[in-house]
Amino acid sequence: MAEVRAFIENILKLQLERIASVREIDVMAIYGPMNYGLPATVKDVIEHSLKPENNDKLTILLDTGGGLVDSVERTVEIIRYHYDQVDFIVPDQAMSAGTIFALSGDNIYMDYYSQLGPIDPQFLIDGRWIPGLAYLEKFEELNEKARNRTLTSLEFGLAEKLDLADLHRFEQAREHSVELLVKWLPKYKFKNWEKNSTGETITSNMKQDRAKKIAKKLNDTTRWHAHHRGITMNVLRNELELVIEDLNISQYSDLKNEVKQIHSFIRDFMLTSELGFILRLATYRPKQQNKDS
Repeated sequence: MAEVRAFIENILKLQLERIASVREIDVMAIYGPMNYGLPATVKDVIEHSLKPENNDKLTILLDTGGGLVDSVERTVEIIRYHYDQVDFIVPDQAMSAGTIFALSGDNIYMDYYSQLGPIDPQFLIDGRWIPGLAYLEKFEELNEKARNRTLTSLEFGLAEKLDLADLHRFEQAREHSVELLVKWLPKYKFKNWEKNSTGETITSNMKQDRAKKIAKKLNDTTRWHAHHRGITMNVLRNELELVIEDLNISQYSDLKNEVKQIHSFIRDFMLTSELGFILRLATYRPKQQNKDS
C-alpha cells in the first residue's frame, strides 16, 4: 500500500511540475477546507521547498468549499512574504472564504464551469458549519417584528435561543471579510488598473470604492439567496466588473489541458484515499543552458 501511495504522489508531483513548466512559475495545489491548520501547513511546505534561486511568482490551483476568514488572512500574509505575484486557477469552485482567498490574487483563471461564491463567513458550531449572515439576517428580521409588535410567541422563543456573543462574532466576521477585500483588491487585483473606459486616471480612492462595492455585492444574500450559490465567471465579469482570465481561450489551451488532468487526478486520489485535504507545491526550475551552445 505504501508503494502505491508513493507512486501516486510521484505522479501528482510530475503533474504539478508540468503546470509549473507551462506557467514558468511555482505551482501550489490547495484542495479542501480553509481551516485552522492551513497557515502553518502552507508555511511548512513553502519553507521546505524554496531555494535561494526561486522566482517570486506563484500560481495556486484552488478547490474549496470555504472555511475560516482568519485562516485565509494569515495564509495570504505567509504567501505574500515569499511571493510578489500570486495567481489563482479555479477549476471547479472556491466558495465563501475561498472566494476571499482567490480575490487576494493578482489574476484569477476560470472557465464557464468554475464558480466563486458569496463571502458569507462560516462558523463551526456544534460540529457543523453554519453561515453567519443567515443568523444575522434572521435576528434583524425578528428585531424588526419586535419593534412593530408583530412577533409571534414561536418567534419570541427562537429569538431567546440566539446567542448574542455568536451574533457579535458573525457581525465582526462580516466586517472583516469586507475589510480584507478593500485591502487586497486595490493592492493586487487592481494594481495595473490605471485608466477607466473614458480615459480617466484611476486613483487609490477609486480603487477602494470599487473594492467596497464588490465586497458589498458578494455579501448581499438577497442577491445570491443561498450561502452555496455559485457565481460564474460571466456573472463576475458582468455584474461585479471583475477581470477574470478565461481558460477556454486559445492562448491558455496548454494550461487548461494540464489543469483538467491534474484536477481530475487529485479529486480521484482524494476520493479513493478518503483524504479531506491536499496541499502540494512544485517549484519551477528553468532548464540549464548548454554552455557550448
